[in-house]
Amino acid sequence: MLPPVDSATLSRNPNFELLYKDLCTRKLNPDGSTRDTKKQRLHDDIRRNLTTARSSLFQSEILISTLSTLPSQSSSLPSELHAVTELITAQLRNQISASDRSILSGDASFFLSNISSFSDAISSQLELITSHLCTIASPLRPIEPESLPAKARELTQTANHDLPAELGAARVDLANTAFRVLDLHRRVLEVSIQILEQTMHGALARSAKARAELLGSKAAVLGLQARIHTLTHPPPPEFLTALRNFKTQQKVTEKELKDREGLARKALELYDKAGDKAMRDAARRAEYLRTEIEKTKEDIARLERGE
Repeated sequence: MLPPVDSATLSRNPNFELLYKDLCTRKLNPDGSTRDTKKQRLHDDIRRNLTTARSSLFQSEILISTLSTLPSQSSSLPSELHAVTELITAQLRNQISASDRSILSGDASFFLSNISSFSDAISSQLELITSHLCTIASPLRPIEPESLPAKARELTQTANHDLPAELGAARVDLANTAFRVLDLHRRVLEVSIQILEQTMHGALARSAKARAELLGSKAAVLGLQARIHTLTHPPPPEFLTALRNFKTQQKVTEKELKDREGLARKALELYDKAGDKAMRDAARRAEYLRTEIEKTKEDIARLERGE
């Protein structure tokens, strides 16, 4: 399909206007393909014949299918006609060989003699199917049977042209949305990388490092000031004497603690060598001695009271 041309451009170029109109009307089809009148007329005839043949085929299939369902779905068809219905349906579907059809000639005559009953049953069944189709075509507001062909063409147009166009537009919108989401994701990643760079190597890291260096410098200055104060202000002799005495006392206490630790370790070694039985005997002896000591204390107290 040729793109539209501005009318002012066509008016300024009359020869181009004639060429453009000739291309649009006689040389090209609306879809942009080359127009061939003879072939298109032939294709139109073939398309019409094909449509007619397909319509006849569909009508025959609908009638045969409806006829085959009459015994099970139609209540107006007499029961004596069910068997012949199945036979005629099988014959119409070429399920019976030509050699056997002469045997069924009587059934065919019986079917034709009761054709009015079959016609009424088929008409009722088709009316029921038509009402169902009307409800399916428009569930909220069922249409009339006369409007069903127009509704079918509308649905066909929607399914073949409108819905694909809407689907294509939806795909384009989805692609644009995906592009926007990816672009936003890229921006988020860029900002995250910038924040990480600032934190690791940027202004924030330099500020923290500067504060740490400042605190370290202040600590070093305080240490030097304390050392200078110690060198320039020696402690008094009484303080030094007290420190020496405290140091001596600490050494004595440390020696006593080490001696007690050695005695405790030796006692533990003796307990380990003695074993559980000796420990129980020692416990009993200790209990006995505590009891005897208590008795002796009571006797001494009684003697002191003169009893």
